[in-house]
Amino acid sequence: MINGQDEAVAAFDAALKSERMHHGWLLCGPRGIGKATFARLASHALLSERDRIAMTGEDTARRRIEDGNEPRLTLIARRINEKTGKLRVQIDVEQIRDLRSSLMLSAGRGEWRCVIVDAAEEMNPSAANALLKLLEEPPARVVFFLVSHAPGRLLPTIRSRCRVLDFRPLDDGALADSLAALDVSLPPALRSVARGSPGEALRLASEDGATIMAGIDAVLAPLPQRIDRAALHRLGDAVAPADKDEGFAIAIRIATDIAARHACDTASATAADRSSGAYWAETAMAIQADAARTRALNLDRRQALLDTFARIEEAARRAAS
Repeated sequence: MINGQDEAVAAFDAALKSERMHHGWLLCGPRGIGKATFARLASHALLSERDRIAMTGEDTARRRIEDGNEPRLTLIARRINEKTGKLRVQIDVEQIRDLRSSLMLSAGRGEWRCVIVDAAEEMNPSAANALLKLLEEPPARVVFFLVSHAPGRLLPTIRSRCRVLDFRPLDDGALADSLAALDVSLPPALRSVARGSPGEALRLASEDGATIMAGIDAVLAPLPQRIDRAALHRLGDAVAPADKDEGFAIAIRIATDIAARHACDTASATAADRSSGAYWAETAMAIQADAARTRALNLDRRQALLDTFARIEEAARRAAS
């Protein structure tokens, strides 16, 4: 089910009915709002020769797609590094070369074939250029679905060769409906952190986001005075270890949301407030950038947390003065 994305579904259904299917679709929007689900359902509609996306029901093709056993559908995503056992940082060019070979071998059968790249901005430059060549000269009856959380990071030439579908965060009512359908309970304070994303809400609930938020609240309780250093070290013990990937990501997301909300709340008419709002916005962006660098280079997560909350402390001090 894709809740709250009626425009995207209607646009693809119209393409199915017109029998003039575009070979490349760029699915844009925040993480966790249904883009990958849409790509699978759209692939199912094509491979089953349907004239609309089937939102409910089950058949053999759908089961094969969900199980990853549909030979006419290829998923391109980051692979596991056999040495470390962790996901690689990027999609590499060998994956796109293997894809091209596979598409060439299966050409001429007269059936639809689908490719999902998730997430497209995770391709390294060589992989992106190799995919561009496929988009420039697409094999017959092959449709590419590029899932992107940050389309601005893609090559402009890739974007220009795809039809763009924008996926928007769900409003409060649609998010509540999605959570109810998933039988997920989320405290109101965490719903803003989910930012209209059912996938993010599910992650917050499954990874005990409420406990992490309580730990962050304890760290920031003394603001605009000095943050609680003891509480910060306890938070680090909980989310900084190498096997706590999700906990670390949630802590960073909550910290970013706190800074972003302050930026919105303080960006009012007065010059002083506009200055404070701009600094909070810079803080939110710096937290995200530092966290991305920490993950990419496998840096010390505890230090990243210390730096994150030092930034928030400094922003609060500036706002108070």
